[in-house]
Amino acid sequence: MATVRSPLSGEVVPLEEVPDEVFAKGILGAGIAVRPSAGDVLAPADGRIAKLFPGGHAFVVETADGVQVLVHLGIDTVRLRGRGFTVRAAEGQRVRAGHPIVRVDVAMLAGEGIELVSPVLLISGHAVTPLAAGRVRAGEPLLEVRLPDA
Repeated sequence: MATVRSPLSGEVVPLEEVPDEVFAKGILGAGIAVRPSAGDVLAPADGRIAKLFPGGHAFVVETADGVQVLVHLGIDTVRLRGRGFTVRAAEGQRVRAGHPIVRVDVAMLAGEGIELVSPVLLISGHAVTPLAAGRVRAGEPLLEVRLPDA
C-alpha cells in the first residue's frame, strides 16, 4: 500500500460530483477532488514531476513504484494560460511529498467565476481507497493506493 497526500487544503469532494464529465466518470483515473481554501499546491507523494502542464494548471508526480498522480487545478483552467498560477517547480524535478509545486490565486480565480474543485487522480490504473472526507489540510493522507504484489 502507498499513500497519496492531499496537495491542497480545503473541502473533499467525491469525484462523481466534479462538474466535468471526464473527471466525474473516472475516465482519466480513480481518485477524489478537493475544493481549495488556500492557494499552496504541494506534491502529493515522493517522486518526480513527470509532467507539468503549461501555465501550471495541472501536473503529474510519478513515484518509484510507478504510481502516477495527476493533480488538475480547477475545471477548464487551461484556458487561463497560466493567469492566476505561479509555478514553483520544474518538469523532471525530484520532489518529496509536501514540496511546493504551484501557487494558485484562489481569490482571483473565484472572483472570475472559475470552478476551483481540483481532481486528484491515479492515471496509472492503480486502485484507490479514499482516506479523507470533509475538510482536509495539504499534506494529510487523501488516498490509499493498492500496489501489485511484488
